[in-house]
Amino acid sequence: MKKYVFVIFFSLFLFISGNAFAHAPDLVYLRAGDVQINNPEISQAFYDELKGQLKNYFINSDKSFELYINLLVPEAENPNGKYSAKIFQGEEQIFELDGNSAEWKEYYENFGRDYYLRGPELDKRLPAGNYKIEVYSKDNLGKYVLVIGKKEIFTWQNILNTFWQLPLLKLQFFKTDVLQFFLTPFGIAGVGAIGGLLIFIAIIYWLVGAIKTFIKHNQAKTLLLTSAGMQMKNEIIKLLQKPAYDITVAFISTAHKIRKEQDPDYSNEDLHIMRDEMGFNVQEVDIDGKKESEVMELLKLKDIIFVAGGNTFYLLNAMRKCNFERVIRKLLKEGKVYIGASAGSIVAGKTIKTAAGFDENLVRLKNLKGLNLVPFDIFVHYQPEHAELIKQKIKSDRKRKKLKILTDEQAILVQGREVSLIGEGEAIVI
Repeated sequence: MKKYVFVIFFSLFLFISGNAFAHAPDLVYLRAGDVQINNPEISQAFYDELKGQLKNYFINSDKSFELYINLLVPEAENPNGKYSAKIFQGEEQIFELDGNSAEWKEYYENFGRDYYLRGPELDKRLPAGNYKIEVYSKDNLGKYVLVIGKKEIFTWQNILNTFWQLPLLKLQFFKTDVLQFFLTPFGIAGVGAIGGLLIFIAIIYWLVGAIKTFIKHNQAKTLLLTSAGMQMKNEIIKLLQKPAYDITVAFISTAHKIRKEQDPDYSNEDLHIMRDEMGFNVQEVDIDGKKESEVMELLKLKDIIFVAGGNTFYLLNAMRKCNFERVIRKLLKEGKVYIGASAGSIVAGKTIKTAAGFDENLVRLKNLKGLNLVPFDIFVHYQPEHAELIKQKIKSDRKRKKLKILTDEQAILVQGREVSLIGEGEAIVI
């Protein structure tokens, strides 16, 4: 990803700059000591300063090459500077550029928007060999520019180098305000490219976020429907994608509220196991009497929505009043995990008819349609003696085969359209 951003950035950089790079040499600024020149045919500008002694530049070439040399001085900084150069092959001097006898003409350089005085130049074809260019002046003092080569070959490296060097040249070599850099074609191109890059990155991040949201909203829903809640804790652990201490749980205790009112000493074992034994970050939530927006606010940042057991009729009635079905469907699309225990599993089915005869219909609920999160009904806490009761309630063999029957050691794992029985024992069919 970073590679493609890099490529697009510099493509944009080059596009915006247009002709700004058409005559831009590779900049070399105040390189200490003797300077080795590589690729002498490629346009390079050595911004330098004599400080009491001459300066040497060396070229070692194993093939013939065209040597172009031009001497310039920054007009504002060194208007009276006159510099010369001697060219040696080995120990033998072969050319000399005499700055004292040359005519120094004013020259405006569009690339950096700077004025120079342009002095002597040389353009010769030379054989392979070792060469030295010796730059000097009468007093060996002052700033000058040695231009080498004519070929303009641009790489990302020298573009980056120029972008780094040019502000330094403005500030230190030309003694002008560094802000002048941003008025040069290169500066304008750079600012435009950076602005374009920021816009591009913003678009990429937006697209990545949109794709992640799309995947998240369309990924398989996950439900674990248990008969006895945390008796299936080992199966719950298998569903976790991060450490227990990072897991947040909304523990919906509404269904057993009636039991708590009837027995003040009643304590929900599932809550203690999740919080104290497994180390989850658990928040107990009662949805009774709450608005849909309040329920969503309580659940939206949780990893697991655990719906505890208790009175199935009371639970479903509270769910309908707060539009819990709409809330949980949205959360399942976002990747939240629904875990039901007893009544919490029954309400997830097509109907809650299997609770009749076991739970008292305290709220006189007539419509027994469930949340329909799964396309079947669920019977929990199964014991062998329940077989005849199930046959009496569900006369049709075909309908009984669709019923999911769970012992306290079993659970149904739903992942997308895949439904599997987990836990101990075989599937119970009556």
